[in-house]
Amino acid sequence: MDMEAKFRQAKTLIDKSEKILLIAHRKPDGDTLGACISFYHAFKKEGKDVSMACIDEIPDRYNYMPDVRKFIHEFDFHDYDLMIVCDAGASYMTNYHEKYEGIFDGDVPVINIDHHASNDDFGTVNIVDIHAASTTMMIFKFFKFAGYDFTPVTATALLTGIYNDTGSFMHQNTTPETLKVAGELMACGGRVVDVSRNLFKTTPVSTLKLWGRVLENLKVNKEGVAMSVITKKDFDECGAEIDELSGVVDFINCVPKTNYTVLLHEDENGNVKGSFRTRKDDIDLEEIASKFGGGGHKKAAGFSVPGKLEKEVRWKIVPAHDKRQHRAVKPRSDVGLSQ
Repeated sequence: MDMEAKFRQAKTLIDKSEKILLIAHRKPDGDTLGACISFYHAFKKEGKDVSMACIDEIPDRYNYMPDVRKFIHEFDFHDYDLMIVCDAGASYMTNYHEKYEGIFDGDVPVINIDHHASNDDFGTVNIVDIHAASTTMMIFKFFKFAGYDFTPVTATALLTGIYNDTGSFMHQNTTPETLKVAGELMACGGRVVDVSRNLFKTTPVSTLKLWGRVLENLKVNKEGVAMSVITKKDFDECGAEIDELSGVVDFINCVPKTNYTVLLHEDENGNVKGSFRTRKDDIDLEEIASKFGGGGHKKAAGFSVPGKLEKEVRWKIVPAHDKRQHRAVKPRSDVGLSQ
């Protein structure tokens, strides 16, 4: 089924629904939040009863977007005519499948709109385009199809998703179309200065300290993999929250002559989370992440497994070229991905 046909199916569900729930993925970022808020304002203008939900708290950096504090955390999904899940690479990415049994079983129709290759098509209507730079890029096209207006609020929300997922137009998913859409949204009143300042140019001291730990722990192994780790102790000593790691894996992905980058960190729930990035076209990180139960895109992926991080020190003897020379045996610390 082509994208226009899927848009038509989605619009039919939206038109006949009076009460709609917009769901963001766990650990929300700019794309999932921008997607929800853009829909929220478009549907409000249509006179619909709309709510937004996310299982986790919304980071303060997104306070520049109107109504971002209206996200709820609990609800009865049977109260709604329609649910729209935005930017979730799989149904479990919302974490509501654990909180509410049967939420995606079909009792309430679901529109699943996303751009991740790992998406498991859990919706009644699945609008998934793995070539889209962001979910908000897809929503921009849906707005055009549906005839929704681009107000300064919706334009800023959509720009937030594009900026987030292109790394402020520095990632390889930045195309002429991406820049053209961004330009159109700016022309509609999208506040690009607010987006760039809050997403990429506002950094608390705790974040700087945490990133310093990431850089201090960074190593490149003989396979050309740049790896770093952050433990729960690092978060505590830096006074930082987990969301303050956002963006650092892209930063360390700039190490030259490496194949890809891995950042491992412990979370507050006894899990180890991994983030992968690469600049190479012949490496599929989604495939690597899938071996750990994760997913994502070819050049940006991640996973989460129960456990903790332990440092492993290996010793080796380096033979001297001259018997009269004596060399100290030095420890070598490696970061591994074995479970």
